[in-house]
Amino acid sequence: MPFTLSLFRAAEGLGPLTGWAHEHRQPLGRRDEVKAALDRVLRGLRWTESDGLVFASGPFNGEEQACEITLFGRPDDVLLDVVVYAGPPAVRSIMSGLGLNYCHAQASGELYFPFEAGDHWPDAGR
Repeated sequence: MPFTLSLFRAAEGLGPLTGWAHEHRQPLGRRDEVKAALDRVLRGLRWTESDGLVFASGPFNGEEQACEITLFGRPDDVLLDVVVYAGPPAVRSIMSGLGLNYCHAQASGELYFPFEAGDHWPDAGR
C-alpha cells in the first residue's frame, strides 16, 4: 500500500485539503479519546508512545500487520485527523467507527474513496 492517508471529518463537498483557503476539519476529540475509540473499532492494536505521538500497528482480516496508525499530539491535545497506512477495508472500519468522511493521501494531495474501492486501492501494487 503506497500511501499514507489522513482521515478526518469536515463538511461535504469541500474537495481536497490542499485546495482549502481555511481550516475546515472538525475536532475529533482529545488524543487519548481518539486512541480509545480506535481500540474499540480495531481489536488487537499494539501502541507505542514517543514524545508527542502515539503509533499503533495491528491485524485486520487475518493479516498481522495490516494497519498502521499515528496520532500526533499530547494526551490532552484535540486532534483533527488520524494518520493511517492501510488498505480500504481497514480504512472503511476506522472511518465508520469514528464518523469520518474524508480520506486524503498526504503525498499526492488527492482524495481517496475507500467505500468505492474493493479490497485494494486502485493502481496499488499487489
